[in-house]
Parts: sequence; C-alpha cells; structure tokens
Amino acid sequence: MHKNMNLKIKTGESSKKNSLKIAFLLCFLISVQFVFAQNQTIDLNMTDKPLSEIFKSIEKQADISVDFDETQINIHQKISVNIKNKKLTEALSMILSPLKYKYAIQGKHVVITNEKNRQKSESIVGFVKNPNGEPLIGASVLVKGTNNAVSTDIDGRFHIKASPKSRLVVSYVGHDTQEIAVTPGITMNIELSEKANIMDEVVVVGYGTQKKANLIGAVGYTDHKQLERRPVNNLGQALQGAIPNLNISYGSGKPGEKTRMNVRGFASINQESKPLILIDGMEGNIDKINPRDVESISVLKDASSAAIYGARAPFGVVLITTKKGESGKTQVNYNGRFSFSKPTTRTDFLTTGYDAAMLVDEFMRSYNGVTYTRLTSDDYKELEARRFDKTENPERPWTVVQNRGGVESYMYYANFDWYHYLFKDEHPNTSHSVSLSGGNSKVKYMLSGNYYSEEGLFRQDPDRLQRINFRSKISFDINKWLKISNNTSYYNYQYYYPGPSGVNTAFSLGTVHGLASMMPYNPDGTSVYYTSLSKYSIMDGLPTIMNKGGHYNKDKTDNMSTTTELTWTPVKGLEIKGNFTYMFNTQHNLNRQVNTEYSQYPGEVQTLSTGSRFQDKLYEKTMMHNYYQANIYATYAHTWNEKHNFKAMAGFNWETKYLKDVSATGYNLLSETLMDLNLVGQGADGNERMEVGGGQNEYALMGFFGRLNYDYKGKYLVEVSGRYDGTSRFKRGHRWGFFPSLSLGWRISEEPFFEGIRKNFNNLKIRCSYGQLGNQNVGYYDYIRKISIGSQNYLFGGDKPTTATISAPVASNLSWETSIHNNLGVDMSFLNNRLAFSADFYIRDTKDMLTAGVALPSVYGADSPKMNSADLRTKGYELSLSWRDEFQLLRRPFTYSVTVTFNDYVTNITKYDNPDRTFAKSYYEGMRWGEIWGYRIGGLFATDAEAAGYAVDQTAVNNRINAAAGSERGLHAGDLKFLDLDGDNIISIGKNTVDDPGDREIIGNSQPRFHYGTTLSMSWAGIDFSIFFQGIGRRHWYPKANTIAFWGPYARPYASWIPKDFHKMYWSEENPDAYFPRPRGYVALSGTNRELTAVNDRYMQNIRYCRLKNLTIGYTLPKKWTRKVLIDNLRVYFTGENLATWSPIRSDYIDPEMAAMNDEMRTYPWQKTYMFGVDVTF
Repeated sequence: MHKNMNLKIKTGESSKKNSLKIAFLLCFLISVQFVFAQNQTIDLNMTDKPLSEIFKSIEKQADISVDFDETQINIHQKISVNIKNKKLTEALSMILSPLKYKYAIQGKHVVITNEKNRQKSESIVGFVKNPNGEPLIGASVLVKGTNNAVSTDIDGRFHIKASPKSRLVVSYVGHDTQEIAVTPGITMNIELSEKANIMDEVVVVGYGTQKKANLIGAVGYTDHKQLERRPVNNLGQALQGAIPNLNISYGSGKPGEKTRMNVRGFASINQESKPLILIDGMEGNIDKINPRDVESISVLKDASSAAIYGARAPFGVVLITTKKGESGKTQVNYNGRFSFSKPTTRTDFLTTGYDAAMLVDEFMRSYNGVTYTRLTSDDYKELEARRFDKTENPERPWTVVQNRGGVESYMYYANFDWYHYLFKDEHPNTSHSVSLSGGNSKVKYMLSGNYYSEEGLFRQDPDRLQRINFRSKISFDINKWLKISNNTSYYNYQYYYPGPSGVNTAFSLGTVHGLASMMPYNPDGTSVYYTSLSKYSIMDGLPTIMNKGGHYNKDKTDNMSTTTELTWTPVKGLEIKGNFTYMFNTQHNLNRQVNTEYSQYPGEVQTLSTGSRFQDKLYEKTMMHNYYQANIYATYAHTWNEKHNFKAMAGFNWETKYLKDVSATGYNLLSETLMDLNLVGQGADGNERMEVGGGQNEYALMGFFGRLNYDYKGKYLVEVSGRYDGTSRFKRGHRWGFFPSLSLGWRISEEPFFEGIRKNFNNLKIRCSYGQLGNQNVGYYDYIRKISIGSQNYLFGGDKPTTATISAPVASNLSWETSIHNNLGVDMSFLNNRLAFSADFYIRDTKDMLTAGVALPSVYGADSPKMNSADLRTKGYELSLSWRDEFQLLRRPFTYSVTVTFNDYVTNITKYDNPDRTFAKSYYEGMRWGEIWGYRIGGLFATDAEAAGYAVDQTAVNNRINAAAGSERGLHAGDLKFLDLDGDNIISIGKNTVDDPGDREIIGNSQPRFHYGTTLSMSWAGIDFSIFFQGIGRRHWYPKANTIAFWGPYARPYASWIPKDFHKMYWSEENPDAYFPRPRGYVALSGTNRELTAVNDRYMQNIRYCRLKNLTIGYTLPKKWTRKVLIDNLRVYFTGENLATWSPIRSDYIDPEMAAMNDEMRTYPWQKTYMFGVDVTF
C-alpha cells in the first residue's frame, strides 16, 4: 500500500474555541509554506524507534511530507539516531544510507525508494466489468507511479507488464476509479462501480436544492467546470449559448456594456423580458459578479420551477451560486489574464481623398445638381496628384494656403484616415483574480478579489474601464443544530471616456462630414471646423472637441451587499432558515464640456461656445438605491418505508427598495480643468446659472410561498407550489395575487419492465408542468395620475420657466399581468450515461398586458389610459444532446465531450384593441411578433427607356427621386423597380391595414429563429482544448433610415466612413449588375416614402450567423514539476472570443449581432478578444 504521510494540524477542544483567531492568522500561515523545506534543520535523538516514528518527527520539524511504498520500505524496522542541527538533506542521508534506501526531494515532498527490492515485470491479464457483469470497453489500466498504461478491448480484457508488488489504477468514464494490487499468474476480474450518475447531481432551485433525478420542472444548469472552459471577463459572455433558450445579447461593444438576456424569448410588449437574477438568493446583477466566484448557475424556465418566486419572476429566474470554503487546508488560487481586443468587422474605410470627394460629389449632385465639396477642377488635380500618397509627402503637403476670392485660405488635399485618427483597432485589457478558501469542522471561509482594467478604442485620449470585485463568505457551526453565515460583496465600476456626453455620440458624429480629402488640424496645430469652401462643420465639430481634450465623462457605480443567514435544525429532517439582506448602490455620472476653438483662415482663431456640445458646463447626477430583503422558510423531508419520499417547504419573503436621484448643471465655470460646481460663473444677466433636478421612488413586495414534493420509489414524481404576492405598484384591492403551479414526472426507466434495456438505455423520464406567474414589473405609480415637473427650453428672464404636466388617465382596475406556462419535457441517457438527451416543449400565454386602452375623444386632450387589454402567446422548444467518453491514447487517458444545444420559439399577439388591424397601431390580433412588411422589387431598370415606360406609378416611394435637380429628376436606369402586387398600377400602402396593405406583404421577421450552440472539448496529457460555435439560423433585418453603416452616401452624401470597395457596389453603366441602385443622395435618410427607406425585399438582410464564439487551449504542468516550487497546480492557456463569423449579410463592416441590437448602428463596435492567462493554485 502506498503511504502518503501528510502533516496535519489537529484541533483540540481549546483550539476549536479559537477558530476565529486561526482564520485571521491564515495569511501568515500561507506565507510560511513558501519556505523551502530543505533549509530546515533537524534535531533527532531517538533510540530503538521504528522508521515510521522517525519519519513523523522529520515531517513535524521540516513541515514536509514523507512519501513511500510500504511494500518497498520496512517502516517497522527499528533504528537509533542522534542528529543535532543538521540540514534536512544531511539528516536524510545519515538515516537512509545505512539502510540502502534512497530519497528525492520534490517541493514539499520527500520520496523514499528501495532500489534493491525492485522486481522484474511479469505479464498481468484481467477483465474489467461493470456491476452487471458487462465488459467495459476502453477502460484505462495504469501501473501506479509509471506511464505504463493500456486500454481494455471489446471483451473488457487487458494485458499489461507489471512487477509482482505493483498496484494497478483502473478507471472508466462514469465509474469510480479503483486501485488494486496485481495478482501474477491469476486472471484478474475487476469490477468498477458506477459513479453517482448525472441523475444524482444536485441542482439549485428556488429556496433549496433537488436531485436531477427528481427534477420535473424545466431547469437549465451549468457549473464552474463548464464556465472555466470560456475564461472571459464577463459572466454573460460565458453563458451565451451555454444553456438552451437563455438568450443573451449586447447593445454595443462598449467596455462594460450591460448584458441583455431573456428566457424563452419575448414575453411582454411593455418591457424587456428580463429574468430575475438571484446571486446566493439575493437579487443582483450578472454584470457585477466575478465569473471566477461562480460555482453553478440554474435557469428556472417554466412556471413550475419559478412559481416559488411569484411576481418577482414573470420572465424566468437565473440562480447564481457562488463558491464557498470547504474543510481542509487553506487553498490559494491566482488567475491572471492579459488580452487585447479589436473590432469584429473591417475598419479599412476609403482613405483616398480624390476618390472620396468624387464619390460624395456624385451623390450630392444627383440630389441638388451641385457638388458637396465645391472643389474646382484644379483642386481635383491637386487631389489626384496625391492619390497614392499613403502618408503626407513634404513635396505635396496635404494642407496648403491659397488665395481664394482675395482671402488667404486653408485648402485640404489629404488622404486622411479619419476612423483611425479617432479610434484604434487593438486595445489591451488585464484581469487579476485571487481567492483564499479553507476551513475546519466549525468554520469555513472563502475570500476572493478581482481587478479588471480595459483600455478602449479612443485613440487620442483612450476611454478606460476599471472594475473591482470583492466577496467574503464565512460560516460558523455554533453547534450541531445551529449555524450562522455571512455573504458580503462589493463592486466598483468606473468608466471614463472623452468627447461629448454618451460614449456612442463620437461614433455617431464621426459618420458625417469627415471626407478623406479633409484634415482635422492645420499646420499651426489649430483645429478644423469648417473648410473655406464648405458650409458644413466637419463631423459636427467632433475634431475640435477631441483635439482640445477638455470634454470629460465619468460613470461610476459602487455596490455593496451583505446577507446574514441563520440555519436552525431542531430535529432530524427539519431545517429552518432566516436571512436578511441589505444592498446599497450608488451611481454617479459626470459630464464636463468646454468651449472649443478652430481656425478657418490662417491667423484667425474662433471660439465655439453655443450649441449642446460646446457650452461651458458641468453636469453631475447621483442615484442612490437602498434595498432590503428578508426571508424565512422551513424545509421538512421524510421517507416512509423507504418508498414514500416527502419534502415540504414554506416561507415568507419581504423586500423594499428606495430610489433617489439628484442632479445639477452649472454653466460658465471659472476653470476648465476643475470639476467643481462651486466654480459656476455668471450668465449674460450677471447671475450664476445653475439648474437642479431630482426625484425619488420606492416600492414594496411581500409574499408567502410553499412547495410540496412527493415521489414513490423515485418513479412517480409530484410537485405542487404556489405563492401569494402583494405589491405596492397597484392600488388597494388589486395588490394581491395567487400564482400556483403543478408538475408531474414519471421515471419510466425505474419500472420493472425497463430492466431488459436499462444496461444501454440508462434513464428515461417524462415530465409535464402547468403554472402561473404574475408580473409586477410596471411603473412604480402607474395606478395614479402623476404631475411631472419640467422646464421649457427657452430662457425667460434669464431662467427656463417651470412647467407642470398631468399624465393620461388610468384605468380603475389596473392589475397584474399574468404569465401562464405549459411545459412538456423528456430526459434520456444511454450507454452508461455517456450519451444524454433532453427536450422541452412549451406554450406561454401572457395575459392582461398593460397597454393603451380605449381611445379617448380628441377634445379630452390626453392619451389613452393604460389598461390590462392585450395578450400574447409564445410557443417553442429546446433540445440538448451531449456525449462524453474516454479512451487510451499513447498510454494516457484521452477524455472528450461534445454538446449540442438547439432552441426555437415564435410569438403571436392573441388579443389587442385594434379591430381594424391597422398598421397605425403597433400590434394587431393574429400578428406574428417581429414580422416585417415591405415591397417586392423586380430588379433595377436596365435603361432610361425602360424606366420611363414603366406603367406603374412609383410616386409614393420616389419622394427624393421626383424632387431631384435637373436631369436626375424622375426614374432612370439603375433605379429600383417596385412590383405592383395589387394590380392597380400604383405603388401604395392601400388602406394601411392587414386586409388592405397595398403592394406590401410580409417579407421577413426580425425575431431570431433556430438558436444553436456546439461545444467540443477534450483533454489529454495535461493538454486541454475547447471550441464553441454559436449562432442563429434565421433573422431578418432591414437597415433603417439613416443607417449610414449600410447605406453610406445614399443616406447622407457626405458620409465619412465609406467602405473601401464601395465604388464596386453601386450601379453605373459600367457596373449594371451592382447590388445598390443608381447613386442618389438622401434616398435612405428618413421617412418611408423614399426609394430605400421604403422597406423592400431586395435590401432585406438575413443576418443569420455562425460564430466561433470561443476557442481555448491550455496546458497543465505536471505536478512533479510544480511541487518543486510549492505549487499544487499550474495551468497556462490561450483563449479567443468571437474569433470568426460567417453570415450572408451584405457588408463586412457590420456585425450581424450588432445589426440586430442597434437601430442605426452608430455605436461602439463589437469586439473579438485574444487572451493569454495563467491559473495557479497553492
């Protein structure tokens, strides 16, 4: 038997009382363990003592572990030693050399061997089977302490060389590993018992846990092992595609962008269908948690699993459980990452001044008959002479001074890259996480901290994100029946960015009036606002702002929460828990603007001091949230006759939240650098000009809940749960609602008739559920008419007049929205649980949605009151298939797994007050949510004659074309040919109803269909590899008006960032088969009556995509190396996020996820990330 003698600290009764003191001394103990053992001195004076006692004494003195094989070392042999003040190495040599033993020091381990007792290898033959006597094919058989390993064949047989006193380590996926002594000359029959299979895993559910085998609700689950395969800096990213029908997206690629999520799709027309997120039972934010702290995540999808949360969970629940300390030695883990990110799309825009000016002038001329740039033929010659100058040539400067109209003026002949002047492609970020955990039988603790910093895309003054997380969890077992614990977390977020308020403003302003022929600055360093020829300001003044650098924005959030819980177990089977949570959240937003300067003519500098972006002002806003929550609940479990398993839980929940915000704006500050409202200066009237604002809200929620579980022999499963909730968000008499659920399950695989196939078909469970959930996530005071205090935009007597506005009337019976869930599911596993399959089919009806009710007479002068007057239905399904296995490769186990998830859903409006089904209202009964109505296009007119002879009147969609100047007016070759679907020879919207839509029909749907994810992971010889693909099978998107990223100069002729190859994409006589039509400015700018703003099938984009979401490769160094430097585990890895995307979208400059989430896409671009990291455990 292999003996591993470890130094242990035994805690007596007196030391147990000092558990808290021990916890505070942990940091000291950790530092001590890094002292190398071989530098310790040994003193031994022992007479006629066995080797075992001598080894123990050495372990105590040197703080090391003495390891040996008892079959090789006679630890009962008695010797005498007298050693004084000798180093460990000297002492070992003095003791072991006379005995002919050898030793080796490996970190904090001394390994002793006996060379003279080594045996010759013999052939060992045997079989490996499961408890049913079936052979296990591909089981690993390893000679312990060597690399000598083989795999069993189709009969479970193995043949291996080993010495007579060796031990075999036998393992097989899904089974417990065994260590067995060899039996030379006798066939070995080894039986491996099955592990507690996947059905015995414990899953966190509302106010408790359940075994997967007994789970009959629709619950998605993942744990830290799966999350660690995607070592990203945001938990939402790690979950994307990991759990079927947990749909995650982001509004932009901004550092710290919030995670958007929903469970099972669209659920209400009133609001974003956000699930309730609970972190260790307390309401939280998924963006405010360190991913390294997470132990497991459960997603409660249907009413049977979420009903226990009632009105708090109308759109599902995400339960996040964080790691906790375990009994045993203190463990320290460090994770460090360095990464750099870049946009997922192309950024190589057109930077040739000559080509950009020609293109812009062509589009502008088609609109009004004149050019945009006002450049002369000589100016174009200057641009053409510099056409191939990638950088400025001193002989051909990009800015020259010329006399124009008797005035010395700056003229610009540049090839300027405006995008990369403002923004960079690669930007770095770093992350450092440290955790400390451990404990004993009385006290367990876990401390963790994370620091994350990211530098953003802004080039001249980079935006910067800093995020800090801290978590402390500690529990005390006061006695056998009473335990107290505390869970405290702190989160700090700071994001700084330059430029105007709103980080996306720079990405919006930068899209216009920034031609590659222009420059942002003059030779004397002054900024450019106007050119001497143009009346348009370059990028609406953005270069003057960025060049000066006085605009400053900072968003800061601090969040602290603490939960204290008491657990009382008065009798066996009964557990009572009570907890109280307090959370304090503050958010501070600061925006500083200053006047900027520019020069249009040499020697003249002018100041910009008016307009929303150039005023000298300081704006600050502080929002404070105080949240309180209390829970008390009891759980009782009992089993009768080993057949009837009963579990009941009942409890009470209360929560309240207070919200308050204060804001102030000061103008004409005395300093451009100090952020202090005390420095507010005087206005034109000689008085200080300051504006203040604010508000406050509060709500309360109280609920009583209960759940009853029963099963008979683990075969027939029943769960009943319900919650009775009251909320302050409705008027008296309508505040309370009861939301029940019922779920049933049948484990068919536990039936006697299943016995014959159970060896291959291991599990089969059918489950169904029904339940209701209430939605109280409406306005805090929607049930009363409110008076809003505001101010006019104009000055009167030096101030903006205060106004009071009363809200629309409200319905007298305003009450809950109700979500009714029906779910049918099946779980299966095969081949020793290596293959697993799960499917769920569901229908969710949302009833009594709050929406505009009966229209009031126009003379009333108010909007329609909100009423519970709309319903919708969502139908969907979700599938999950996984395979995991292991085999021997080059005598080492090769473990791999494949997981595929797939889900889909559709939503229809089943009730809405729109009897005429007019498109003037947003919805109508029978509407498929997301449907897109549009025109059909018959291609482009091939000739002017064909366009002139087209018998169909396109006036309704040719507003700009018919208003164009000169010869460009009216239809020409290259313009769109709209098809007359209703045969009246007029393109129109008809009566603008579903029954008479004119020449429109449904041409697409904006909602995503066919979500999928595929993960392949494997590990071998310390190498681990994981690859994850995620995508959507169908989703339509029509670029909205003013979406310059897609339409370019069709929206605004003076677009700044024009795709490099755009000239190949639009129609000309030389390019008649082009995708885009004839060059025309403003036909994609606004409204619905222009050639390209009239939604049509030609430019409808299918933004389905398949994305290489994550690729991770890691290597864990052998422990025999790492232990030499006192490290238990060391892993280095590379991971990439969003590495490649495949999509039919007709642009390499638009990310398909970005198109789905952002209307005009003038926003921070999506990012791909390359990360290098290290995990170290001490």
